[in-house]
Amino acid sequence: MTNQEAASDEQFVVVEANSQDATKQEPSKPNDTDNTDQSAANGAATTTAIEIPPEIFLKGLTILSPRQTKSSKDHHSPPHESSNVAATLAVPLPPLRPEEPVASLRSAISEVIGFAHLTKYRLVLEEITTTTSSSSTTTVGGGTNKKNSKNKNNNGASTTKKNSNGGGGSSSSTSQHGEHKEWEADNVVSTYTLDGAELATDKLVQSLKLGRAPEVVIGQEAVAAVGDANGEEKELELDDYGDLSILLDVLEKKGKVGDPVDNKIIIDASNFAIRVVLERYDVASIRDHMVRVRQLFEGNAPHLVTLKGEEDVKEEKKDQIAKKDEGDNGGDDKEKGMNGEESKEKAKQIELPNYPSDYDLSFGEQIKSGDLSTFFYLACGDEQSVIGGKGNNVGRKNGAGSKSTDDSWMDNNNNGKENKKSKANKKKSKGNKNKSDGGAAVSNGASGAGVMKGNPSFVEAERSLYELNEATCIQCTVRHSGYHPPPANRRTLGDLAYIECTLPGGSTVHITAFPRGFYVNRSTSSSFNPAPAKEACYSQTLLDCLLQRSKPLREAWLIALTASKNRADLIRETSMAEDSITSLLRSAVSLFPNNNSGTAIGGPMTPAPSTFSPRIDSVVQTPSWLVPLPSTNEGTWEHDKMHGSNANRTEEDLMSTFGVEMKLGGMRDWNEEIQAAREMPTDTLQERLERAKFIHKIMSEFGDAALLGVKAIFDGFITPMNTHEPSRSHVYLHNNIFFSRAIDIGMDTFKTYKGDNAARKSASRDATNINLLHRLDMPGLHTLGMVLVEYMGVRFVCQSVIPGILHGEKSHTLAYGTIDARNPLKRDDEIHELAEELFGEICMVATRSVPTTPLTDERMEALKNSQVYQIQEEKKDDQTEEAGKKTVEICGPIEMKAILGSDKRKYLLDCTRLTPRDANWIGKESGGTGLLEAGGKKHKTIPSSLDDDDWVTSVLRPELVANYAEMKVGEHRSKIIKEDEDLLKGESAATNDEPSTNDESESKAKRLADKIEKAEKEFMKTLKYNVNVFLPDMRPIQDLSKDAHEQLKKDEEEVRSIARYLWEIVLPKLTTAIRIGEEHGLTIPVEGGSLTDFIHQNGVNCRYLGRLAELAAEEETKDVADEKGAAKLPRQRMPLCWLELLECEMVARAAKHVLNSYMIEEGVPSAKLVASFLSAVVSTDEESASETELRMGKLHHSQGTLSDDDTNALVMSFDGVADPADERGRLEIWSDIEREVGRRFRYTLSFYGNAKSNESRARALYLPLLRRICQRSGIRLVGKRYDLGGKCLIGGSGPLTASYPIAPTDIVDILPLVKHGASVAGESFVPCSFNGGLGSVSLHILLNDVKMIYDAAHTRLSQGVELSIALEYLNETAALCQRVVETTFHPQIQKCFKLTATAYANSNDLDLALVAAEKCLTVSVALNGFDSSEAYNAHVAMADIYFSQGKIVEGMKHYRAVMFLGEAMAGPNYSLAALYFSVGRQYVEAGGHEDALRFYEVASKKRNQDRVIDGIIGRHYALALARLERFKEAFDCEKNTFNLYSAHYGEGHDRTKESAKYMNHFMTLAVQHGRLQQQKDKDNAKSSAADAIANQLLAAEDARTANKNNKANKRRTK
Repeated sequence: MTNQEAASDEQFVVVEANSQDATKQEPSKPNDTDNTDQSAANGAATTTAIEIPPEIFLKGLTILSPRQTKSSKDHHSPPHESSNVAATLAVPLPPLRPEEPVASLRSAISEVIGFAHLTKYRLVLEEITTTTSSSSTTTVGGGTNKKNSKNKNNNGASTTKKNSNGGGGSSSSTSQHGEHKEWEADNVVSTYTLDGAELATDKLVQSLKLGRAPEVVIGQEAVAAVGDANGEEKELELDDYGDLSILLDVLEKKGKVGDPVDNKIIIDASNFAIRVVLERYDVASIRDHMVRVRQLFEGNAPHLVTLKGEEDVKEEKKDQIAKKDEGDNGGDDKEKGMNGEESKEKAKQIELPNYPSDYDLSFGEQIKSGDLSTFFYLACGDEQSVIGGKGNNVGRKNGAGSKSTDDSWMDNNNNGKENKKSKANKKKSKGNKNKSDGGAAVSNGASGAGVMKGNPSFVEAERSLYELNEATCIQCTVRHSGYHPPPANRRTLGDLAYIECTLPGGSTVHITAFPRGFYVNRSTSSSFNPAPAKEACYSQTLLDCLLQRSKPLREAWLIALTASKNRADLIRETSMAEDSITSLLRSAVSLFPNNNSGTAIGGPMTPAPSTFSPRIDSVVQTPSWLVPLPSTNEGTWEHDKMHGSNANRTEEDLMSTFGVEMKLGGMRDWNEEIQAAREMPTDTLQERLERAKFIHKIMSEFGDAALLGVKAIFDGFITPMNTHEPSRSHVYLHNNIFFSRAIDIGMDTFKTYKGDNAARKSASRDATNINLLHRLDMPGLHTLGMVLVEYMGVRFVCQSVIPGILHGEKSHTLAYGTIDARNPLKRDDEIHELAEELFGEICMVATRSVPTTPLTDERMEALKNSQVYQIQEEKKDDQTEEAGKKTVEICGPIEMKAILGSDKRKYLLDCTRLTPRDANWIGKESGGTGLLEAGGKKHKTIPSSLDDDDWVTSVLRPELVANYAEMKVGEHRSKIIKEDEDLLKGESAATNDEPSTNDESESKAKRLADKIEKAEKEFMKTLKYNVNVFLPDMRPIQDLSKDAHEQLKKDEEEVRSIARYLWEIVLPKLTTAIRIGEEHGLTIPVEGGSLTDFIHQNGVNCRYLGRLAELAAEEETKDVADEKGAAKLPRQRMPLCWLELLECEMVARAAKHVLNSYMIEEGVPSAKLVASFLSAVVSTDEESASETELRMGKLHHSQGTLSDDDTNALVMSFDGVADPADERGRLEIWSDIEREVGRRFRYTLSFYGNAKSNESRARALYLPLLRRICQRSGIRLVGKRYDLGGKCLIGGSGPLTASYPIAPTDIVDILPLVKHGASVAGESFVPCSFNGGLGSVSLHILLNDVKMIYDAAHTRLSQGVELSIALEYLNETAALCQRVVETTFHPQIQKCFKLTATAYANSNDLDLALVAAEKCLTVSVALNGFDSSEAYNAHVAMADIYFSQGKIVEGMKHYRAVMFLGEAMAGPNYSLAALYFSVGRQYVEAGGHEDALRFYEVASKKRNQDRVIDGIIGRHYALALARLERFKEAFDCEKNTFNLYSAHYGEGHDRTKESAKYMNHFMTLAVQHGRLQQQKDKDNAKSSAADAIANQLLAAEDARTANKNNKANKRRTK
């Protein structure tokens, strides 16, 4: 990793007004107010550092358990023998920031034992006193102020509390360090939620009782426990939507805030505590409480007894690592102090991985055969698990394999929990007094952690984790009773809800919920009696009520608590024993189904043991196209067994509101929230931070709500607004989000395109430009929230609603443009000025005159004849000033419009173009360049003309326009300099060449610089482009304005010049860069996504993939010609992988559109259709009937495989019903794809499709193609073996055996694709899940401080100066981003980690570089998946750093991951020879010559881009052969090197001469070795002949002896 690589990071492509000075100025202080003069002054100084505000932490805070009343009696419960007085629990908190949200505290409390089941409470601040009237304070994990008390629970069991721990009222013993020792099943009830609990009066009731608005008291007085006139206590309540800054104000008044130390301020807040105050319920909170209890029963039992321990764990981890290193390796200092020679000596002592002799080091056979069962292991470099046959799906055939002991969970899935329960009951029957027996009781199903000490293996850790997860799941169903809701008479008595609970053991209990909590009533399944039962078991929480009622539940809950704690310990121990990538891999590919706990992205994962959820979704934010499923008996259909019956899940689904949050008043006003967030103050850093956080939160929630709204539309839950119109024109309004299909709905709306395909593309362009406006964040013009959702081939446009637009025309005003095609264009001067400032100055959009009535007479006549026009004919528009004008000046696309909403804000709509149309994709007769048509019709799949509605929306990329403008500025600058030089020469000649003084020279140079700068600014103003050229159906302007017509001609010619610049300069230059890129450090994209980003950054649209492929093919032809007869071979040659990647991406993009058309025809999600389509794409031909029968016969002989009839019987099928998927064959599917490729890219495929030769098909990349189609279409496949590149079956005999090699049962899911109008730059459609929480789009962080600080760090690192300041800036950037998004998984944070690793590596601080690189790898995998280009680059960085440290084994793991990912994503011709060569050298240094030879052999077979590298590899390969005394082969290898050097350098070059010496030396050794071998052979022959003679003599002697013996025996017998 180099500074050049860091400098090539992603840049903002929009040309700003002051872009020339952007690199010279430092950003202003982000923590100060935005003073323009001060910012300008700071910007003038190039060495001014950015001030980073000190971090403030509040230390010593605790959370206290709920208060207790003085009297503990409750008339709903039987009397107790003694007063129910509960000890006060104190949960220590780690140091917190003042801006820590209160919501995060509530989330943290939900993980603490004894607090996790509390939902209806509020948090208040109070000063800590030593004792209170009814309770004593006990610090959980601290062991202070212990108090014993006795209590008899409602079922008569008398218990003794030794010392309250995090288990609430449960009896437990806590050591001085908070170490959990024991729970007792009879005391798991939280006593402070029972009849002694103090419930606060509702805030609304308090306010109404007061009779006036309450006084707002802030400061020290607010927290003082001083009685008021009514004898009540004042308290400082924490706002659930606020933070802890109010406590900071109190501490500042107390004088607790000191000066910063190391840019940190630590404030002692130990005299304050946060008290949990229980509240009364209402109906909605009862429902929320039930949801929480269900979550606890479904595997989310709490495990924390304190929130203060993360730092201690980290320190302990560091100490353990330090001790281990001291004991094993003699300490880290020795390793760090090793020089290069010692590192090499250590590498020789390290045992490098060994590979079986038949193992394919290049992964070629595995990838070619489509074996994806071990895909993720190899993608993470865990190759030894594959070789050793360990882990999930490793070594099993076809992704399933034979049944093994690892599949035992499937056999015991139905009775596992019953066994667990019976074992627990059996063990608990021995009594709770015996601690050893108690430990045995709680260890059932949770004992896995006990055997996991040391370094657990992959499978052992997952098996133990699975057992612990099973132990945390309790068979207890909580749902609303059939008697719910309460009748009117019971509502007046206080009943809120009736709940029915099925407890462990099968017993059913009915619960009444009322404002104070829950109690058991007298109802049964056949009779209704909501009165309290004899043993009512009252509690403020449902869990404690049930625990009092059921002893089996108490035992199960005790087991769950123990298992949860052991699970947390196991996860912590496992994470300490493995690196981050191994931890992600283990969590993703485990063979056990529900080990998601503790490994989820962005927060704790809720396990779902009752339904199937891919394990990989818990660690990867973007849904993976390949899903490693848990182990099953046989076949993917067995995964239905993981979906169990769950009444809770059913109830939650039926209660779904599809994004409408009823607690917030139902439908949210998204537009008002978005605009209000954008209008928040930005004077200080804290204000800007809060604004960015609020905007990010609103936009994320808007995207989730839009996705759920689309799901509701597809499911038929939402009625369209315009039911009287055709179905394709239906629009919807749900949750204040407007939904419409991206299709051509008719002529009445003013637009410049026709057809559904153009409408889809126009919507995508609109979202892209909305994204740009969102990132620019310019005041004055407002944009709507916008999300595009594509599902089943249909693209929905989801937008927030303009205020007043649905309430008639008088509630909003059209201020710019036009909506109705009949009306003239309007123009508001204020909006026009804003548009010129925004589009003209930043985006280089020109202001031009256009016809007031833009459509042609023919189009207007067709509109008049349309039905829509006749219906609206009577409607008259207001007369405007523009109606009498012939032309009007506008800035922006002609279809753009601005609307003044009822909130008086100006909203911009339909911003579909910010760059001109591409003249290359316009027919020459229509004014285009004609370059695409110059070659004539090349193939039948390529249209003869460019007359296509799709190309109306084809515009130039902004990067191209910016590059073209820079080129023009450079030419203008050179012209000025030349003119000035000529002028200076003339002046010098006039003064008879008298020499000028230094002052005069400096003055002339300064004048020239000022002149150039002024001329450039003036010239930049002229570089603006008309975005309304070459539009169809536009009225000619020559009859309206001659000047405007002349300007239009100039604009059209300028656009043609840009198009020619792209065709003639950019595309050939890009091809040349790929050819010689390795020489200049350019890395070829490794997969389709990075390929798209690469060409976009160079200003090239994806529709030019065909032209790039043609240029690549021409370069390959030149290379072939050079190798055949060139006098001197060039050093660089065209990499074969470039053309292969281009064709693969073209096919993937065309296949997506073809599949969309098929799915639109199908109408519903169809796994059969998708499987048939994919099978046709990844095959070369169709099977015959005999081949199918033969294949199925072999398959049926496999053990455990279901027959065709059994497989097809899994779904309903109908005879005689035509299915389009059965009617299409491979030939038709590929014909559609080839036709789409020809239309979209004007290219004829060379490697794919019908009627291709075997030679050309050999270069087809079927695995990368399958991956890209699935990614771009939202398809998820089972990770198993697929026969790629073979013959296929389409339209088989049954619904589930209809296709091969991909069957319908291999389709896991078909996901929607989402494009957010506020996503990060460059992000397009990404797959998401309708279920929520999966595949959330990474949104842009609207905080300019982040960009300024990051750019400042980037500049310093590029210049190689002020490294420490740059690293501080990067850390601050990552911290700011994390505070906005509240997670580390964001692309900007990933960029910070990457740049940090680069900086440390360049400064030779390899340990810190390794830490940053590992974080970068983790975030890259979590964001983009294991097989992404970001993960590929992160693996490269990790390997380089490990190799630099001398840790060869660790580096090998990442290098092998790089090799596999390169082969899997880019094919066998990707440039990986240097990596194989580098690994081979490490084996040579370690003495593993046989393994080194194998890596050299793979490297020599790879076609390298640089021929000299081929020679170097050949030399080392020859030396490796020579070390093994294979001199003849070494000579042949060196001969190839000599021929290469001779052809490139010539025979007189030093390298050629050196190669000749090596060749002669190997020849000599070969001859000598041959002679020695001949002599050995002769000696061996002689020895063999002598041995043969000797053997013959011995045999003859033995025969004579035997004969004598026989004769002697005969004589004796006689």
